[in-house]
Amino acid sequence: IQDCFGRPIASAPDAWFDVVERYSNDCNKTLHRTTATTKCLNLGSYNYLGFAAADEYCTPRVIESLKKYSASTCSVRVDGGNTKLHTELEELVARFVGKPAAILFGMGYVTNSAIIPALVGKGSLIISDSLNHNSIVNGARGSGATVRVFQHNNPAHLEEVLREQIAGGQP
Repeated sequence: IQDCFGRPIASAPDAWFDVVERYSNDCNKTLHRTTATTKCLNLGSYNYLGFAAADEYCTPRVIESLKKYSASTCSVRVDGGNTKLHTELEELVARFVGKPAAILFGMGYVTNSAIIPALVGKGSLIISDSLNHNSIVNGARGSGATVRVFQHNNPAHLEEVLREQIAGGQP
């Protein structure tokens, strides 16, 4: 397994990065690093904004922010993980979209799994695509609402599920 998943890299985890080449003399029981690297396209990173690689503009500002605010609050916001930056960013987003307030989450998974239970609960109905992301599935399950699933890309099945729920008394 280590030959598939334990891939040491020799560069920043940017869009392209250098993977260290290795060899084995015992059917991959042990792997030995070489000095050679292979440039590879990075298809498995959370570096969506490209900040992992050095950049003349961003890198110094990231370093200053890390010194001032640390890498993480190490807590959910309600338990003391809130900084002035969180509040300022939410106020900026709210002004930008013309709303009185906004709430931001640090990752998409938490957005869905935390917000869905806040919006719906027992007595509510969620009709969910069978291929929804796990964050939506977990948010729906955690909400206490009745969850009905329809087959992905199947409008006829969606209509069937809707009709069943309406016939059963759902609005």
